[in-house]
Parts: sequence; C-alpha cells; structure tokens
Amino acid sequence: METQGFAWKPVGLVAGASMALLLIVANRYGWHRDELYFLEAGKHLAWGYVDQPPFAPFVARVADAVAPDNLVVLRCLPALATAATIVFGALLAREMGGTRGAQVAAAGVVAGGGFVLGVGHLLSTAVFDLTAWMALLWLAARLLRTSDGRLWIAYGAVAGMSLLNKDLVVLLTASLAAGIIAARRWDVLRTRWLVVGVAAAAVIASPQLVWQARHDWPQFEMARVLSDRLGVENRVLLLPSQVLLVGVLLVFLLWRGVRWLRLDPAASRFQALLLAWPIGLVATLVTAGRPYYMLPLTVVVLIAGVVATAARGSLSRLRWWIVANAVLTIPVSLPLLPVSTLASSHVSDLNEGAAETVGWPELADQVASVVHGLPPDERAGVVVLAGSYGEAGAIDRFGPARNLPHAFSPHNHYWFFRRPTDDDATVVAVRWPVSSLRQWFASCEQVATIDNGLDVDNEVQGEPIAVCRGLRGHWTEVWPEMKFLS
Repeated sequence: METQGFAWKPVGLVAGASMALLLIVANRYGWHRDELYFLEAGKHLAWGYVDQPPFAPFVARVADAVAPDNLVVLRCLPALATAATIVFGALLAREMGGTRGAQVAAAGVVAGGGFVLGVGHLLSTAVFDLTAWMALLWLAARLLRTSDGRLWIAYGAVAGMSLLNKDLVVLLTASLAAGIIAARRWDVLRTRWLVVGVAAAAVIASPQLVWQARHDWPQFEMARVLSDRLGVENRVLLLPSQVLLVGVLLVFLLWRGVRWLRLDPAASRFQALLLAWPIGLVATLVTAGRPYYMLPLTVVVLIAGVVATAARGSLSRLRWWIVANAVLTIPVSLPLLPVSTLASSHVSDLNEGAAETVGWPELADQVASVVHGLPPDERAGVVVLAGSYGEAGAIDRFGPARNLPHAFSPHNHYWFFRRPTDDDATVVAVRWPVSSLRQWFASCEQVATIDNGLDVDNEVQGEPIAVCRGLRGHWTEVWPEMKFLS
C-alpha cells in the first residue's frame, strides 16, 4: 500500500488553532483539584507516588519555576500535547492510505470530538496519555503496513516515556499484541527488534518501576481501590462513553471504519488494530477501568471510517458533520460559557472536570475566616486538616496570601508530604464528617459549610468545616490510622 504525502499545512492549521483556543481559555474558571495536587507533589519530586508516576508533578514543578501560580504557563504543555495528538491522528490516517483531504478530516475529527480538547485544557496524566497512545498507534499502523521491525525500537522508547506518566500503556500494548496475534501477523513479531523495543521501554521506565518495586507496588492497591469505588459506574458507562467522547454525530464513522477494516482488501494489513479494539474494551470492562482508557483505539476505528469515506468520494459532506459535531461538543468541553452557567445548565453533568475548577479561593477564604476566628493561643499552632488532596492543594496554593499554614491530608500521596507533630494543637478540619472525626478527637464541632458562591455542585460544595480539640493519643499513632487511598 502506498501512502499519500502528508498535509502538513492544513493539519498544522487545525492543530495550531486548537492549541491557540486552549491557551486563550487557559485562565478561565480556575485551578482543577488535580492540578493543585500536582503543584504540591512537584514540590516533593520523586520517581513515583502511590497514585501516579512522576511526569505530571514534574511538569507542574517546571511551570511553577517559570511562572509561579500561573495557570496559562501550567497549561502550555498540555495544549502542545493536544496539538501533537491531533497531528498523530492525521498521520494515522495517512498510514492507512488516507488522502490529504482525509488527513485533514481526521485531524478535525480528533480535535472536534470534544474529549481531546476537554482533557487538553487541564494539566492531567490523561492529556499526555492520549498523545503517547496516538503516537504508539501511529507506529503500530506503520509497523503493520511496512513490516519494518526496527519500528519496535521507537515503539519501546515512546512506551517507556509513557510509563513515566501512567501505567495504562501496558493495557494498550497488551491489547495490540492480542490483536496482532489474532490477525496472525507473525511477520511483525518474529524479529529481534521486538526484544530491543521491550528493553528500551524497560530502561527508560526503570526509575519509576524501581520506585514502585521498593514501595511494594502501591499503584496496584490504588487500582484495586478505584475499581471497588467506581467499578460499577465505569462498567455501565464504558460503551456509551465511547460514543459521547468521540461525538454523537460521528458515530456512523465507527460503523464505516469497522466495515472497511474488516472487509476492504486495502485495509487487510490493519485488521490487528480492529481486533485490538474489542479486546481492549473487554479488558477495560473486566478491570473496571475508566471509560476513556480505550478512547484512542476507538479513535483508530473512527479514523478508519474517515479514510473509507474519503475513498467513497464523500469527504465534502463529512466536513459538515465534523464542523457540526465540534459546534456541539466544544462548548461543553471547554470553559467558553460564563462560569455561572455551571449551576443552571447540564454542562457540569457532561464535563465533571469543569465543576472541579471553581470555588478554591472561596474555600481558602472560609478556612481563613475559621482559623482567624480562633483564640490567639490556638491560632498560632493550628493544624489545617483536609479531607482530600484537592482541598489540601487549594489551601497550600491560596492559603499563604491569607496567612494560613500548610495543609495536612492523609489522602493518597499527600499523606507522605508532611504530618502534624503538635499533639495539643487545635485542628480545623475541611471536608471531614464530624462523626468520623470524633474517633480521634475529644470534641469536634461543625462551624461552617463550604460554599463556592456559585451554587455549583462539585465534590466540596456543602461539605463541613469543623474545629476539633483534644487529640486522642499522639499524631505518630493517629496519622497512620487516617491514611487512605481513593
């Protein structure tokens, strides 16, 4: 199969426009709870954490060094990664034999699906995962087309770098391997370069893997906890989410992609990609993974549908569907609407991340009001105890300007950052049920209710702020009891 020349200029225009849009809205609404966590984790750099590898905290550390507390700078690399994801989508279409028009359409499909831009708005592990997965799928398509085993080296290098961001690349690689075996593409497996690729991945990822091994592989426990908490929801939403994440108006492309990959002789070399898709979905279902984990494989089938549509000469009509899909999905995915609409519309139902980017300065204000209302002798050594890394990160980010001390939280890796030492200190507990606090304190009283002032229903809205006194025992004993993952 011969490939077309790559449409660098129009594809670059789609990717560049998407990146520009992300940077324009980068400062809208506010910080996400995960970004606040990464910001603090970046101040405690390590090769691993109980809930993630080191890359996202490292990015936050670099951004904070360049421009402290600047959201636009923090979100620059995610915007660039999103542009790269779009380009890899177009390259994948080219690898499948797509015309220059099909390549541009594929770039539009990736950008306009909504989820890619929505994830690209924030610093998250998912945004870099998408880029790495699309790069790996492009390499896999090229390998399937050319049978050039040396591509395993590049695959291994990208997979190794991806392991420094998230361990999910193992799921993708296992799905692809199963698809290749099911398609009987022994020509791409019988090569010494496969061993070299595996070695490259292991070497690049070794610092993170060694850290996990030395700490008894805490991410396995983290995965188990998440499966227990979200397993039913994830399984129910897995298939519907594939439709929602790519855009409802483009679902017909999935059917075209399946037919083309399965029946067209021109696509016979890429059947392993089609077979990997249901295998990956089943693996995600069994492990109760998040629905977006398999999105890149879904996008592969979608792009195959674009290539098939172009081959039928129906590309001009497809462009209108792509534009219409983008018009529907982008306002939900990005903070384009006034923040006040989050309370009155269904945007936050479709994009939960948006709701988690509001109310953090207001939270710090309320905590400061409680702390500064304490008697002077209690105020001097007060312990601010947060129920999750989001609230702790918000207090550490916005608290210094309000004369608040650093926050403590036993949630995930925040537990390791610092622990209280003053057994006699008064505790201001944020987002803790008073009933559960009483097992550790002689007295606890709710003194305020968190209110973001916008009536936006997020994780912390309506949660209590309590004042506790009389620690039962010592922090060296209580702190391990409080520790939890979620």
